[in-house]
Amino acid sequence: MKYLLTLAAAIAMPPAAVAGKPGVDAFFDAMAISVAAGQQSRYVVGDNLAGYFEGYTQSHDRGAGYTIKNASVFEGYATLVNGVANERARSSEQVLPYGHRVRHAGGALEEMALLSKQHALAIRLANPADAMLAVQTLFKDPGAISRDGDVVLIAPAGASGLFTAIAADQPFVVDGALTLRSAHAVRSMTVVVAFGDSAAQASGRAQALAKADPIGAERKALYEALTKSYLSTSDAGYNKALNWAKAASRMFVVEEFGTGIWAGLPWFRDNWGRDTFIALPGTLLVSGQFDDARAVLANFARYQNLRQPRDKDYGRIPNRVSASDKTIYNTVDGTPWMLREAFEYIQYSGDKAFARQMYELALPYFDGAIANYADQDGLLAHDAADTWMDARIDNRDPWSGRGPRAVEIQALWHTALKTGAWLATEAGDHAKARQWNALAGKAQRSFLKLYWDGRIMADRLRGDASRDTRVRPNQLMLVSIPFADFVPPRVQARVTRNAVSELLYPYGIASLSQNDPYFHPRHENPDFHHKDAAYHQGSIWGWNAGFTVTALNKFGYQDLAWKLSQNLGQQILGLGTLGNMSELLDALPGDDGALTPSGTWAQSWSVAEYARNGYQDYVGFRPRLLDNTLAFAPAIPAAWSQFYAALPFGAGERIEVDFQRVGKQQQWQLRLHGAAQRKVAFSILNDDKSRSQLAFELAPGQAATLVTGGGKATVNGKPLALRAQQASYAADIGELVFQTPKRYRAGDFPMLESKDVLKGIVERRQYR
Repeated sequence: MKYLLTLAAAIAMPPAAVAGKPGVDAFFDAMAISVAAGQQSRYVVGDNLAGYFEGYTQSHDRGAGYTIKNASVFEGYATLVNGVANERARSSEQVLPYGHRVRHAGGALEEMALLSKQHALAIRLANPADAMLAVQTLFKDPGAISRDGDVVLIAPAGASGLFTAIAADQPFVVDGALTLRSAHAVRSMTVVVAFGDSAAQASGRAQALAKADPIGAERKALYEALTKSYLSTSDAGYNKALNWAKAASRMFVVEEFGTGIWAGLPWFRDNWGRDTFIALPGTLLVSGQFDDARAVLANFARYQNLRQPRDKDYGRIPNRVSASDKTIYNTVDGTPWMLREAFEYIQYSGDKAFARQMYELALPYFDGAIANYADQDGLLAHDAADTWMDARIDNRDPWSGRGPRAVEIQALWHTALKTGAWLATEAGDHAKARQWNALAGKAQRSFLKLYWDGRIMADRLRGDASRDTRVRPNQLMLVSIPFADFVPPRVQARVTRNAVSELLYPYGIASLSQNDPYFHPRHENPDFHHKDAAYHQGSIWGWNAGFTVTALNKFGYQDLAWKLSQNLGQQILGLGTLGNMSELLDALPGDDGALTPSGTWAQSWSVAEYARNGYQDYVGFRPRLLDNTLAFAPAIPAAWSQFYAALPFGAGERIEVDFQRVGKQQQWQLRLHGAAQRKVAFSILNDDKSRSQLAFELAPGQAATLVTGGGKATVNGKPLALRAQQASYAADIGELVFQTPKRYRAGDFPMLESKDVLKGIVERRQYR
């Protein structure tokens, strides 16, 4: 069976450049995803306000078009040269992170860009010779149409209530069906379609953009955002997928409910608590967008539950902030994830002033959590469907109950308490710091005793305190917490072995072992069950690959992680929505080996985790500005012979890295751009999979060459002391290989023996 996609057209590109950043044109040329004539594939771009454009290649009107909030305001467009329509279905098309471009047989080139922060899009048609150029704009339900000088106005007719204005950079006449045709023969024409709350606002926006170079300006702005951090390796396919993951992650950053991160398209156009903060490091921290990261954190704090009289959700941030539904708080992990990422933001940015605001959030959170959910063991209890595995049957019984004490919730709880203690110390509240540190210690001691039997880590403790030992990926989150080890490294190593050996396929990690009687091989399988029955009972979640790569790299299994990342990269470039990742994959491929994406067709945390892995886990950069340290814990795949990285931190600072593998040695050339001297600390991965640590000082403008290998290290040719940091756990983990997926045969799986098997088990209260 084949589990890697065939994407020759998608990843055909020149060899990777690893000697600094390319220019704007070279950058986007390398990112372009080419599709064959007649291939209709979805692509999506966002406006970073409250809208997105969904289109299909080789089609001028398939897809939702431009949707702002919940209303479709623009369907698509077609172009004409000398009155003859360009046939997109027969043309060469490329998808780009701002839109697409199409080269027609006669030489005409059309390009569309959705303009960030503008509520507008631009369409440019160019031709090799002077010609009468025309752009036909398509609307599903246009209102009253009028012309006001150089602008075509459309009054609102549908649900959006927005005015539409169409302008161009050339004099034009309007033919039927809202077609703007150049008034005389030209070689290029740009049409801008803009939206506003009033005719004047839409008209002013359209005219101002048309007079400029809107597509050129969008390309430049997007280039600056995507290359503020930069990683270019010796693997061109990976570079392309990584840059797309960064672009796709950025697309979800919006202003609809204040600065936030949408969870996914098309159904999850809301700011979800846990989704937001799982996605935040890969979306905004590794990319150096620290102002946006702070804005997301501060905005979510506004929604904290501070209701009086206090209820059971007091102190929590919302599970979901939505325009259509009331704000709800049924998430046990949303606030711990937020506190964890607030601390990580401070470490990246050095913004200690922000700590006070997060301390003010921590106070009511811990008051509510300790009063309502902390148990006698110091652990955090919760409802059965309040973890990320939250699907319910008709909004009642959980499909995959994980109450009252799930494994990853305790790791997050411990992290939240340690973060809270640090925030309290910064605020001078030493009593709270002692209280929260003491509770963190109690939770840590209780956890190991209750969840680990020396061989298997429980996924949860049931209500009767028995251990649920179903093999799920959640235990891997014990390995990826940012503070000191929650459980001993040897336990982490065995957890990694157990989970990876049972759950990891070449294309992702399953939410339940295929050997478990509750396993569902397909997400959508209506002959046997509702799709939510399979949602967390086998389906592969893209974001789970993130903490899986983190765990593998920590213990020196980066080459297996790299094979997974390569496959995920191919999914980004050619499976489902081009340049993005779906929420899910079916656990088992089809008989032909093809992977089936499912759930949302673009999911924030899926692409965000892919981006985070590149910077935090392979290059290993995790700054600790609280102790003035630029920390690296790299796990460089053997396939990488070299890479170049620009890694932002602080207030406009960065460290540049040129890496080369020379025989068995690794050579790191480091250049610091900043305002202060920094300590550079490395956790070096040795040949036996142990880690050693070293450190040296680096001044602004200074370059240093670090060479490691053979148990030795030098900086600028001078020997540097290496100290043991982490033992090798290769003997505990052993050889790791991907799990082989079973063939899909309905009779082989208990959950497919008849209709709604799992639903019956749950409703009869027999779920274990």
